[in-house]
Amino acid sequence: MKEHEVEISVYENDSTDGTKKLLKQYTDRLAKRCTTTFTSTDLGTEHLVGQEGARVKNIANARNACLEQASSIEAFDKVVFIETDVLYKPDDALKIIHHEGDIVSGYTTNAMGQFYDAWATRKTSEETWWNHGVPSEKVEVWSTFNGICVYVGKAFHEGARFAGINPRTNEIDCDTTVICEIFRSMNYEDIIMLPINIRHPPNSMKERLYYLKQRLLRRG
Repeated sequence: MKEHEVEISVYENDSTDGTKKLLKQYTDRLAKRCTTTFTSTDLGTEHLVGQEGARVKNIANARNACLEQASSIEAFDKVVFIETDVLYKPDDALKIIHHEGDIVSGYTTNAMGQFYDAWATRKTSEETWWNHGVPSEKVEVWSTFNGICVYVGKAFHEGARFAGINPRTNEIDCDTTVICEIFRSMNYEDIIMLPINIRHPPNSMKERLYYLKQRLLRRG
């Protein structure tokens, strides 16, 4: 397999559950293998809960912070964003990373197998929500993210950045949909969702019970 030079950028804010310490341990270990940057801040974002416009702006700023703290964004052919709460096979992640396209993702499901990242995923510019079910083949989409998303680096070299306002509609929108709109405005329009499942672990009692039942059935 061809080797590539990799840099890892980790940004965290306002965690109170031990995440800061855990990330510091991981990034210290990763730094021995490749350039790794870790920033942890306390912004006091509790007041943003329930305020969609403020929330997506805060997430967009965090994604941009990951870009800006890298040693040199112009050095990267591809930029990969990976959510911290997804489960995936490393080989599947590599398939997404190596696939040709301006923006490439898999698709996410919750613990019950239902499509997860529906607000970020649009099949057409008129849609605001994905309601086409789980894909069984490669799909050209208007926007995507879905847990692991790979962006062609050149658009970021030219100034593309995340935001919480859709430049086409001038309305509050999902930050990862907005970056797709920005890419499109810069003529980076090859946006693809692959039939590769990136899973979210169970986070409700209903999902936990369903997940446990499925595991028991597989063992049986």
